[in-house]
This record gives sequence, C-alpha cells and structure tokens, in this order.
Amino acid sequence: MKWIALAALISLFAFFPKKMFGGLGVLVLIGSAVGGYFYYQEWSDKKVKEAVKVTIEYSPAYCEELTPLKVTVDNTSDKTITMVEWDIAVHQSGFSTDLAEPGYQIYSQDKILRPEENRVICVGLPVLKREIMNISELVFSAANKDVIFE
Repeated sequence: MKWIALAALISLFAFFPKKMFGGLGVLVLIGSAVGGYFYYQEWSDKKVKEAVKVTIEYSPAYCEELTPLKVTVDNTSDKTITMVEWDIAVHQSGFSTDLAEPGYQIYSQDKILRPEENRVICVGLPVLKREIMNISELVFSAANKDVIFE
C-alpha cells in the first residue's frame, strides 16, 4: 500500500512540478513557523525559570541545629511563583563529585512570591554518601530546580 502512495506522489511531481514544489514550499514554511513558535516558547520558559535564584549556605548561626542550611529563594523574574522545588548538591571545594545521595529528598517552598520578592527558609542537610568531619567547608547548591508560575 505504501508503494502505491509513493508512486502517486512521484507521478504528481512528474506531471505537475510547479504546483507540487509550490505546495511543498508552503508546507515547509508552515512547519518552520510552528517549530519556531515551540522553540521560542521553550526558550522563553527557560529564561524565566533561570531568573528564579535558589542559594544555599551552611549557616548554623542563622538556622537551628537540626536545619542548618539557609536557603534563599529570590524571584527576579517578572512572573509570580507558586512553588519552587529543588535538590541539594553538596561538593567539597575544588572537587566535582556530588556528595549528596541522589533522589533522597526533594526540597520545596510553596510561598507565593511576586516579582522581586524573596523568602529565606532553613532546611536540614541531605543524606551524604560518606561521613564529613567539617560540614562548614562544603559547598552547597541547588540542583534540578523546578519552578511553577501562577
């Protein structure tokens, strides 16, 4: 059955080349416009999500002993946030290996943040792959950040 459709298409190109190439050009233009639209939407969403900053620092002076990580969520985007979720990556200074157990805990905050607002919360340490003597020398960062907008 496929060969019949292919033969018909080749015949149409042979007998009506101007119309077929014109129609093919229109289809290419429409496909390019649709693809460009979806690419722009994805790029725009990525830029807005990148404008939401999650910074993490070890701060036992600011936070309680059981939740020593100070997390600041800054909404520098032009949209209102309803939820932010992230994982915590833990590294020793100068090393690339993530010391946090993967997929153990997802952190989140659901406070609605309007543009240019921020929120500071304290969270506990993630489970680490090995015992670390001096937690204050570790570098903490947000990984796998997901932002939900209003």
